[in-house]
Formats: sequence, C-alpha cells, structure tokens
Amino acid sequence: MYSFTKPKSKPLFKEDTKLWLVFYFISVFLFVSFALFLLLKAYFYNKDTQKLNDNSLILKQKIIKLNTQKELIFLQKALYENVHVKNSVIKTSIKNLLDLIPDPITLDKFLLSKNKLIIYGITPTKDVYNMLMLPPLESIFESTKTYFYQLPNGWYKFKSINIIKADNENAYN
Repeated sequence: MYSFTKPKSKPLFKEDTKLWLVFYFISVFLFVSFALFLLLKAYFYNKDTQKLNDNSLILKQKIIKLNTQKELIFLQKALYENVHVKNSVIKTSIKNLLDLIPDPITLDKFLLSKNKLIIYGITPTKDVYNMLMLPPLESIFESTKTYFYQLPNGWYKFKSINIIKADNENAYN
C-alpha cells in the first residue's frame, strides 16, 4: 500500500499541549516558590517573635529592678525629709538655747543628746546665773542640776545638767 503523501512524523505533544504543559510547570513553580517564600517568612517571623519575647522578658526584669530602685529612692527621700525636719528642729532649738544665754555668761561648750543637755561655761557670780539663766532652763527641762567651781579670779565655772520633759521628748522624734 502506497500513499501519495509521504508520512509525517507525529509529535509526541501537540502545540496546544506543549503550551498547556509550559503554563502548568510555570504555575507549579510559582506555587512551590510561593510556599517556600511563606515558609521563610514564617521562620523569620517566629525568629523575630522569639527575639521580641526575650526582649520583653529582659525589659520586664529591668522594670522590676527600676521599681525596686524607685521604692528605695522614695524611702531615701522620706528618710532625708525626716532628717531634714529633725535637723531644722534641732537647729531652731539650738538657736533658741543660744538666745537664752545672757551677756555676762560665757559658754565653753554644750552637749545635746536626745533627752539631755549639758552646758559648761563661766559666770561672774552664782546669782547672775541663778537669776538670768536658770529660770528659762527650768521652764524647758524637767530637772536641772548645776555645779559651780570657783576660779582664782573670783568668777565661777559651772556645769549644768538638764533633763528634758517626757512630753517634749516625743515631740522631737
């Protein structure tokens, strides 16, 4: 059997099928590359989330530390204010005490404690001390004891021990 036309070779895929397969492989490639892109994004997102969680924990610890420091600072501030108030009260008390000292009497030193005042000084006579200095001391302190020592020039060296009243003691605490 003979044919007037020469047989042509038949392609394995027709032109339409080739075009369809190219689009199919391109779409599969795009789906796979998009899936890889999403996996990479998810990986980096998880990595960033972990870093942010770690930073969050570090910041929480720093906040706790700062709150502790803040409380310490507030305690120190309260202590400072308390000391400042006590110092101003003591300063005023010392000023008032020094205002009590009359001109003829000279102080050598005085020791002030929580409930006791000891005064060392020199007075021309016992009467000057008893008339000018003793009444204000007796009005402030519960008990007042004074010891005199006569100097060679006729003046008197004195030591006055004064104990503060119990109700005033709590006023300065």
